[in-house]
Amino acid sequence: MRGDLGIQAVISGNTGQANGLDISGAGLLSIQQEAGIAHQIEQLTKEVGILVLGRNKTELMTRLKPGSWCVAECLDHLTQTTRAFLPAISEAVARAPKLTTNRRLRTGILPSLFIRNLNPPYHIRFKVLPRLAPQNPDSDTAWDSFLQSQSELAAVLSSAAGLAIDKVRIKSPVYARISYNIYGAFRMLAAHQTRHVWQISRILSVLDSRLTIVA
Repeated sequence: MRGDLGIQAVISGNTGQANGLDISGAGLLSIQQEAGIAHQIEQLTKEVGILVLGRNKTELMTRLKPGSWCVAECLDHLTQTTRAFLPAISEAVARAPKLTTNRRLRTGILPSLFIRNLNPPYHIRFKVLPRLAPQNPDSDTAWDSFLQSQSELAAVLSSAAGLAIDKVRIKSPVYARISYNIYGAFRMLAAHQTRHVWQISRILSVLDSRLTIVA
């Protein structure tokens, strides 16, 4: 597999301007929060790279048991989920008002509940909708698509700097009857990635232990 992570931090706590807003004024606290999410996304991408680069296709395409996901399918699911959310988030960012006070962005009750249940080690499993299910990708395709979707996510997050993104809401691309603000949506996506990166690490750990036993 190719080794280029293809992603960099797009929001920095040292940035002097955010959409024309001096962060020493109204945008400081919110930009720090967004920088935290950007850092989390970047670190998760690097962690996946450490886990999968150098592995062969057999390892990345092996399911531990029938009905479970292999590593490539986990990566494809993350890509499908990110790209399901991004159009609605991008549209909402475009109409978000500018921040006028130095305050923290609010996550919201529903996203906070989801985040609590998404973070590993998790005890609640969520039913995956068909549109977000893995599409049986080749391992190289799954990795490349994951990197691209991570860059797309980071770019949209960067465009939200200095905006009151907790004041605009989107309908959930997953559960159409619910809605939440887009700051909460960004945090949920990061938590969702954390969940599946943990899953990937566990899959590979089990595969390694099997090889050790065989040896």
